[in-house]
Amino acid sequence: MKSKFDTVIKVIIVILIAVFLGLSFLTIQSTNKKTLAMAQRGTGQGAMPPQAQGLPPQGNSAQISSENAKIQANSISVSVKKMERETIQSTIKVTGDISSTSEINIYPDTSGKITRILKNIGENVSKGEIIAYIDPSKPGSAYAANPVIATISGTIIDLPKNIGDTVNNSTTIATIGSLTDLKITTHVAEKYSAFLKPNLPAYVSISSNPEKFEATTFKISPVVNKTNRTILVELKFDKYNKIFKPGMFATVDLVIQEEKNTFVIPKKAIKNFNNKSTVFIVDENNQAKRVEITTGISNDSDIAVTSGLEKGMQVITAGSVTEGSFVKIVGSK
Repeated sequence: MKSKFDTVIKVIIVILIAVFLGLSFLTIQSTNKKTLAMAQRGTGQGAMPPQAQGLPPQGNSAQISSENAKIQANSISVSVKKMERETIQSTIKVTGDISSTSEINIYPDTSGKITRILKNIGENVSKGEIIAYIDPSKPGSAYAANPVIATISGTIIDLPKNIGDTVNNSTTIATIGSLTDLKITTHVAEKYSAFLKPNLPAYVSISSNPEKFEATTFKISPVVNKTNRTILVELKFDKYNKIFKPGMFATVDLVIQEEKNTFVIPKKAIKNFNNKSTVFIVDENNQAKRVEITTGISNDSDIAVTSGLEKGMQVITAGSVTEGSFVKIVGSK
């Protein structure tokens, strides 16, 4: 009995020794691995890549420069307009005639033939001064000169008759007016009648001088011409310029609408996307970004933007881009 008990004790002791030795071996192995790992980190061998550590990749400067060069090479050249608030005007183009605002036709008191003309076109006359003479006598009767007298002071701007012409008391012998107080008479289509009113600004040019000169409407006809469905409009020049002369043909850009303190972009910058008006702007990463906008009044080339843009935004006005395209700005306005 005692012999069996001793045997069991010995077996237990052997097992405990084996367990202890096994644990010691595992502890030594674990310590060796940790030491090796620390040594590798110290020498840079076997270090985990940043991606495996959940960090962003860390390339050297040469790699970064190469990537930037690729982006630059693939960037699309564009022109932009930086958004600042401004004024836009909507205009219509019409034509008209320049004339004196105070033209007066001079008529003779009697019928007869013109025997003398004392004044030339462009000469100044005073009220009561003689312009021409009419012979009212009949064949065989005594000659009797009848003067044609200026009824106002001004400049002779027209002499439609010549010596020897037969005239009567309804024939215009001369037209007197002012060369400095001029107006433009034009006719505007009926469809713009709602916009017409006094003091509308306009820009006038003539064929001999493409420069535009400022004028203002001062008279709007209250009726529509039944024949051509137009409304007579008269304008005065804001400032006298000697290049304008009565009888000249003028082109008028009449401002019918104006919007101040708004963003203005070229019409060509607008792109239709899903039946909505959009533009592309350049974002902080130099990429094209689509922005939806609403628009207001327009003219031949530009249009007002009433919402969707902010001051300082750079709207792409030229260059074929899509959402996310990298861009390179080569021109700006």
